[in-house]
Amino acid sequence: MPAQHPAEVLRALLDASPSGIIAFDESGRIRLWSRGAQRIFGWSEEEVLSKFGPVELQLQTLQQAGEEVRLRRKSGELVQTEVRLAPWQNSDGSTRGVLAILDDISARHAMEQQVHELIRQEQDARTEMQSERRFRELLDAAPDAIIEVDQEGRIVLLNRVTEKLFGYRREELLGHPVEVLIPEALRPAHVHHRSHYWSHPQTRTMGSGLALEGRRRDGTRFPVEISLSPVNSEEGFRVTAIIRDITDRKHAEDRIRAIQEKYTRALSATNRELEARNQEVERANRLKSEFLASMSHELRTPLHTIIGFSELLSEELEGPLNDKQKRFVEHIHKDSLHLLELINDVLDLSKIEAGRLELRREVFDAGMAIEEVLASIRGRGEGKVLFFETEIAVTGAILADRLRFKQVLLNLLSNAVKFTPEGGRIGVHARMRDGFFEITVSDTGIGIPKDEHETVFDKFYQVGNTTKGVREGTGLGLAITRKLVEEHGGRIWVESEPGRGSRFTFTIPVDTKTEQAGH
Repeated sequence: MPAQHPAEVLRALLDASPSGIIAFDESGRIRLWSRGAQRIFGWSEEEVLSKFGPVELQLQTLQQAGEEVRLRRKSGELVQTEVRLAPWQNSDGSTRGVLAILDDISARHAMEQQVHELIRQEQDARTEMQSERRFRELLDAAPDAIIEVDQEGRIVLLNRVTEKLFGYRREELLGHPVEVLIPEALRPAHVHHRSHYWSHPQTRTMGSGLALEGRRRDGTRFPVEISLSPVNSEEGFRVTAIIRDITDRKHAEDRIRAIQEKYTRALSATNRELEARNQEVERANRLKSEFLASMSHELRTPLHTIIGFSELLSEELEGPLNDKQKRFVEHIHKDSLHLLELINDVLDLSKIEAGRLELRREVFDAGMAIEEVLASIRGRGEGKVLFFETEIAVTGAILADRLRFKQVLLNLLSNAVKFTPEGGRIGVHARMRDGFFEITVSDTGIGIPKDEHETVFDKFYQVGNTTKGVREGTGLGLAITRKLVEEHGGRIWVESEPGRGSRFTFTIPVDTKTEQAGH
């Protein structure tokens, strides 16, 4: 048997291979087309090597393709191929081009896709089964009864709470009309309402404001609250109802209502009693204020007479007085003035509380008014050897009641003198701050505990004994002082510690026009 040429042997091997073997030269043209390539693509070797340029253009992409690529057959059908590339070399080792070995993996690819689809379907079924089981678990774990009703009114789904709440087994309810859960007398009306709901389905609370009831298997009735929700399912249009037993809530509401009614009656009676007492208090206060005002006037008239005659006696116009008589007259005059001061305090307070105090506002020099008060108070402090320090940084006029302004300052300075021991210091500082005249009266007196800083402004409150060891006055001075400051639109406060003196500060608002005129 004659020996075959190596090229013939190679060709026979190539044609016997089930794979398609294609050779490209360095210019990219096809130089070899095996029978396997013909079986895969449908073109003969002559067609590819002679005139099918488009085939070359399509197959040239193999040189840049990955392991798998989809190519088109002669019939136009797409074929899935697996591609392996290798260098095509001459016998001397030089490169001639590229060899492409292709296998038709369409069947395998289709089988893999089918397997993947089956796996996906199995996973979907498992997921659906898990979801259904989870749905059933959630449904049974719900605290309320849940049922689903089809368009004919039959129960097609229910949870465990429904069985427990109504006393039925699941099989006794499935497929039965929902009216079995409703009291017999209400069933005809419910059928009508259910038909109406199908024509206008929407999520809503059923019977809002009405008393709804459910019926158990044993015939007992109980109050319920129901929420409806329409559902579109594969089986058709349905309605989900959530049913809640509100027996405990109704009992609680009844108890609360009874308690409210009881306390409302008690509160009404208390309010009536309180209103009557308030009227009595208001009447008593009004009578007290009227009495104080009347008595103050009545007392001042004879008191002025006593003061006047004591002054005449001290002048000795009707004859000389001996030393003892002079001392008696001096005591009469001094105590009469003190009594007049107390009566004036009571009268002022009664006017303020009765709302009859009228401020007579006028424009005056604040610094000059302060100096006038200081001049009158210095005489009281001379006997105790008190030192006065003043710092008046206020210039221009102030719009206020001059008499009441001086009264406020005099009250504060009188207290400072009263509660400051011999050799002590009293200071008056006045300045402008944030649209207010701010005046501070300080002393080195006995001081006031912190918990009494507010109560010192109460009526009839007295801090303690004066430096003379006795209580003086009515305890109305600071109460009147605060009222007068607040009537002007200002405020007053105290800073003090026991044994370290006190600082009383009050403010009077500045009138804008007055302030501009002063500047």
